[in-house]
Amino acid sequence: MSSYIIYFLENRAKHKQSYELSVGMSAPRVFGVYGESDSGKTTLIVQLVSQLTKEGYQVATMKQSNKTISMDTKNKDTWRHHQAGAHLVVFSSRSETNFLLEAPLRSSEILRRITEFGNFDFILVEGADDPDIPKIQVGKGRKRSNTIAVYKNNFQEIFALIKKQGTIRPSPSDLSIKVNGMDIPLTEFPAQIISNTIVGMLGSLKNVQDIHKVTIELKR
Repeated sequence: MSSYIIYFLENRAKHKQSYELSVGMSAPRVFGVYGESDSGKTTLIVQLVSQLTKEGYQVATMKQSNKTISMDTKNKDTWRHHQAGAHLVVFSSRSETNFLLEAPLRSSEILRRITEFGNFDFILVEGADDPDIPKIQVGKGRKRSNTIAVYKNNFQEIFALIKKQGTIRPSPSDLSIKVNGMDIPLTEFPAQIISNTIVGMLGSLKNVQDIHKVTIELKR
């Protein structure tokens, strides 16, 4: 069975400039929530989103599953597009836009693409298993790496923790540039601009996916 990554955008006024985000803006703080089925993961995510947005923060969420499932509906038009061979299908209506990509992506790649849709302060990942993402465990079960707290009906404590952990962000790109053989020092701001521009352009090319290292040599 094919697996899909779903990108969802609501057509609200606050997202009108979402495609202008990215370059040079601060990276969002990323936190994961995990636990066994019916442990209350979604309830905690919803509470966090509600409280963060009430305080004026821009929030994006991601739901991850280790099952081979799809959000597409069998025999619907978009499903038929995929069955015909389309690798990417976009559904657009007056209220929302959905991007259905017939490919699994790494967490880091999904997070990077999320930032292309808006200037988010927080990204909350339900079901997170990536060791680089700080996580909150809900209920009992095996503790995953980089678990920073356990939720035990202590919402205010958890909420204060994720607001306090302001330095926890996605790993920045390791960028180095040489011009005429000389190393060019870069601060975070121009490094982020250049990295986002390069990755964004390369990501639009055919057969380019999950970008981890890029080598470019230009001679004039």
